[in-house]
Amino acid sequence: MHKLNREESGWILALSWLSALEEVARDFHGTRPRAFCQRAYEHATEHFLRILETEFGIKANPVDSIRKAVEEYIRVGVKSRLFTDSSQFELTETNPNRLELVVHKCPYLKSCEALLKEGISLSDLTCARIGAFRAAVLHLADIDCNYEVTAFAVDETCRGTIERK
Repeated sequence: MHKLNREESGWILALSWLSALEEVARDFHGTRPRAFCQRAYEHATEHFLRILETEFGIKANPVDSIRKAVEEYIRVGVKSRLFTDSSQFELTETNPNRLELVVHKCPYLKSCEALLKEGISLSDLTCARIGAFRAAVLHLADIDCNYEVTAFAVDETCRGTIERK
């Protein structure tokens, strides 16, 4: 049997809370809890960035575009060890108002897979990773966007878009 270390235990706890939050959102909002989850991602992202800055001196800089905001969030995420490195993500700006993302080996794959097995459609997935990126765009660039999952677990990657409203 594998003995959990503190980091693994913390990650399991975070995944448990995130899964519970999304389940409660579905309990109250049916198969379309996007608005609820989107606000939760906004609050979580804002708290995360504030804690990194005030307690650890890791500051996310304001930017002026969707792509730059996601890149800045990734930079801060790598520095804080939320992400292993930036190669976990591929960003393609199709135009200044739309960013396509690829997330390699997303830690939320099992949660999303379970939801899809329960009958949630791909377009109704409330992806925590892409949702947090969208929240970072709002927080760092003051650009309100929509996000959508466009492919799930194709070669252990997820794909999505963030697009200006």
